Amino acid sequence: MESENHRYKKDVLRLATFLGELMLSNGAETTRIEDTIKRVCSSRGFNHINVFIAPATIIVSDDRFDGYTFMKVIKNRKINLNMVDLLNDFSRRFVSNKDLCIDEALIELKHLGIERPYNKITTYIATAIGSASFAILAGGNDALTATLTLITAMLAMWIDEIIDKITKIPLFGILVTSITIALSGVILTELGILDTPKMLIVGTIMPLLPGVPFIKAVRDLISGELMSGLGRLFDAGIIATAIASGVGIIINIYIRNGGTL
Repeated sequence: MESENHRYKKDVLRLATFLGELMLSNGAETTRIEDTIKRVCSSRGFNHINVFIAPATIIVSDDRFDGYTFMKVIKNRKINLNMVDLLNDFSRRFVSNKDLCIDEALIELKHLGIERPYNKITTYIATAIGSASFAILAGGNDALTATLTLITAMLAMWIDEIIDKITKIPLFGILVTSITIALSGVILTELGILDTPKMLIVGTIMPLLPGVPFIKAVRDLISGELMSGLGRLFDAGIIATAIASGVGIIINIYIRNGGTL
């Protein structure tokens, strides 16, 4: 009986760790992850759970004498608020339904982990339309600028996806994508198609900006999660620096050779 209880406890901690891993890798706030893990464990009778979360690490342990500890290192992180919402819904159902089997819950979580809420074409189109809208708001109030921004945004996403598959270094992909965006605007301007590359560049880089990571960093800092908050804040700053560097390199060369913005 005791061995079965220990096995059940390990299964619950494993489930909670996996749930926390998915939430962290999809951009959930640190406080939300901690609260979710503790609620999941508490719903099965384990109330002495410690949770440690860093930007790329999650540790779940029991401070009782058995000392079970599970740790997971997060290698790939992204912002997927739809996935966070699905995981929140799962955790609520798990906590409210005491009869839900751990094995069934793990299977459902695995399916959620590989699920893509939106297909690639939908993502491309939505991002492109958003970029074109930002270009219009920035002053590009003609159909040509909006159309070229839409096309450039889709090209940028395609390049970013290819670079990500090759290098697995997100910052390098963002840098190359930013260079591509600025270069496209400059080339179109030099060909006489656009009067200035400003609106196209501003509109197309908008989806790259780390607005959501920055807000989550601030929320973590306000909640007292200093390590996670500073880590997220530094991550957002590095992304912004990569974007500024990529655009700045091309714009600097363009202006030095007689171009004007």
